[in-house]
Amino acid sequence: MGTVQDYCGANPFFAGRSNAVFQSKSNKKGAELRMRINLVAVGEALAAEGLDPAVEMIRILKSQVPLMTRGGNPVLTEDGEAVMVDALDADTKLRTLNEMLQYTQPKLKAVELKVSGALDLTTEQLDVRLAALIAKAAGGR
Repeated sequence: MGTVQDYCGANPFFAGRSNAVFQSKSNKKGAELRMRINLVAVGEALAAEGLDPAVEMIRILKSQVPLMTRGGNPVLTEDGEAVMVDALDADTKLRTLNEMLQYTQPKLKAVELKVSGALDLTTEQLDVRLAALIAKAAGGR
């Protein structure tokens, strides 16, 4: 069995990928220790096991299980095949996909437009100007 001296090195919390969680002291006096995750160790552990978190989440979202009766027997089709249903309910899927969406699609920011003074353009002139801007934008693609 190891002694305390065996575990007190220069940085014992980074000694290997088995120690993915370490404690961090706060700068404030009297603050409690906070647990932080060593992302490098987590990444190394995932790579060593051949796991990709995004792929695994998609696999789980798409997984299906056999539909069971209250007695624990599988429900069968006319062909004798088990009826398969999604392993996760629609609400859980929606929340998970919504969370993942922020990493694949940029969030739109609000645009504020301030107009001061009166516009000296007629409705026809505004329509022509707007059509020209739309044509310019479509031509740039």
